[in-house]
Amino acid sequence: MDSDAGPPAAPDAADAAVVWVAVSEPEVAGDVARALADAGRPPAAVVHDVAGVQRLLAQRAPPALLVMGLRFADGDGFQLMRLLARRARAPAVFILSRQQRAVIKTASSLAESCGLPLAGAAELPAQADAIVRSVLAYRPDVQRPAPPVRPELSRDELLSLFDRDVLQPWMQPKWRLATGEIVGFEALMRAHDAEGRLVMPDRLVAALGRHQLLDEATLHMARRTVDFVASCLAEGMAISASINVSMQSLSNFSFCQELAAAVDQAGVDPSWITIEITETDAMADLASVIENTGRIRMLGFNLAIDDFGTAYSSLFQLSRIPFSELKIERAFVTGIAADRGKQGIVKACAMLGASLGLHVVAEGVETLEELQWIRDAGCTEVQGYLVSRPMPAGRALDWLRGLPDQRFELPVSG
Repeated sequence: MDSDAGPPAAPDAADAAVVWVAVSEPEVAGDVARALADAGRPPAAVVHDVAGVQRLLAQRAPPALLVMGLRFADGDGFQLMRLLARRARAPAVFILSRQQRAVIKTASSLAESCGLPLAGAAELPAQADAIVRSVLAYRPDVQRPAPPVRPELSRDELLSLFDRDVLQPWMQPKWRLATGEIVGFEALMRAHDAEGRLVMPDRLVAALGRHQLLDEATLHMARRTVDFVASCLAEGMAISASINVSMQSLSNFSFCQELAAAVDQAGVDPSWITIEITETDAMADLASVIENTGRIRMLGFNLAIDDFGTAYSSLFQLSRIPFSELKIERAFVTGIAADRGKQGIVKACAMLGASLGLHVVAEGVETLEELQWIRDAGCTEVQGYLVSRPMPAGRALDWLRGLPDQRFELPVSG
């Protein structure tokens, strides 16, 4: 959003039913206006150009909802959405257009990116009554107070996490689709502050990096994760684990030596441990990335590229880094059943991973419908709430012990 005014505020209760129509075609605009009136929600204004919306905004408060087209004689809907997003109190938008679906989808994405609530979209030609039913089906999200912004953790607070031994890995399982087995876990950084509240990575990682404590924290996580894997192996459970490591840490030779020492001291073969780096890190200086990732593979660890698809990686660069696993970013998984673009991206990522001989893990799988699309796309493993939320290592070990032959079965609904 191109404004310093903050996110759009909700309309006042008195304005909650106000609708405007801004469509360039008078006949379409008139049909929609009449259908709205017949449904008991007559529009407060009907205009046919961007200038008409600008005039209204100069005279009145914005409506609760704007039914808008995308092409106008004096501009387009993209300009109009940018204009609306600058308002302190912006309306929800319902997009109505004859444009191809890809353009309508892009316009919908722009609305969401600008912070405009998206009430829906319809492709013309369509019956005015059907359009209005979709418009009136929109229910704005209940406005909840924003969570309090907590100050960044200080160096003393971070050191206290180590002293109190409350910086711990929480484990999220990876489920192999072909066999139904739980084959590994990803270790996710968590901590508890002095009041016992859970501290998430968004508060931890940046602060640890700023105070030059990220290497120490990552090694602490690695040692605990290796202990978890050693416990699983000792009980006859073939379980691997992955840890997230920054490229900055991997560039530190002594860090890599300590990482290797951690698995050696636990008597665990390093091939049971996967080092995850983000796609953004993988797209840094090629020579440095090849050196640092090559060293990790030479030490016997596996290597995963995490959040794949978010940084538009160079395929040439990707082909020269010794990855063993590709993890598809959850943003491409959420809502995949209704999004042909996401379906194509996930399938292409899975095919790319398979052609490079990599395990392909889909992150963020939460529904059976998403799971079916992921399976059909060719992914080999999944992570997500459908299988389990992250849990402390001790609880993860108990959870795993309760599975027959490490096989997880989804509960049967109904």
